[in-house]
Amino acid sequence: MDSTRLGKYSVHYSNKKEYHSIKREVWNQEIYRFDSEKNSPFIVDIGSHIGISLIYFKSLFPNSKILSFEPNPISFEILKENIQNNGFLDITLLNMAVCQRDGTCNLYIDNSGGNWHSNSSLLPKSWSGKENTKPVKVECTRLDRYLENVDEIDMLKIDTEGKEIDILNSHKHILGKVLNISVEYHPIKTSKVERLISLLSPYFDLNIYCEGKNLSTPINGKLLTIQGKKRG
Repeated sequence: MDSTRLGKYSVHYSNKKEYHSIKREVWNQEIYRFDSEKNSPFIVDIGSHIGISLIYFKSLFPNSKILSFEPNPISFEILKENIQNNGFLDITLLNMAVCQRDGTCNLYIDNSGGNWHSNSSLLPKSWSGKENTKPVKVECTRLDRYLENVDEIDMLKIDTEGKEIDILNSHKHILGKVLNISVEYHPIKTSKVERLISLLSPYFDLNIYCEGKNLSTPINGKLLTIQGKKRG
């Protein structure tokens, strides 16, 4: 296990190349940035990995309340350590996958020995279909049960390695509560980016990014970040 400083925060990680790739997206490109006038915005983070996104959100809004889901048991242990070591409050960490139903499911995690755990997916061989993965049984849940008493979600962040459209399609009824959204789009054969945009556009004004650059039109076959702000 290695460690480093991220601004005034400490971070533990198990894969240096993976850490710097995520740091570039989250901290340099600020793919999860949003504005809020609230002192304590409510954030839902689906696919938290080792917590770099949570540390970023806490740097923006120290008093934010965060609901975090990370199904990979290896990543989850590092996630817990990173949250505890930085003394963050008001973060609920759940070692579960968000999907269309409650129960258990197979999560496919890295089997290469290289600790590439950000590619963990409910899809065999991850979203690319090329990763060396093995299945582990994890708990899965719908998001609804955690939002019964929630009127607004200030930021909904989704990074689920190819399952983002399935999650959104089965939770469309909560999108009216969401003020800001950031979705990592993974180009699998059955999920075209136009479908994701059609799901989100009734609720949000959208911007599409590829490697930090704002695109005027989406590009199929590329990893994209879709950011949205509630219409009206």
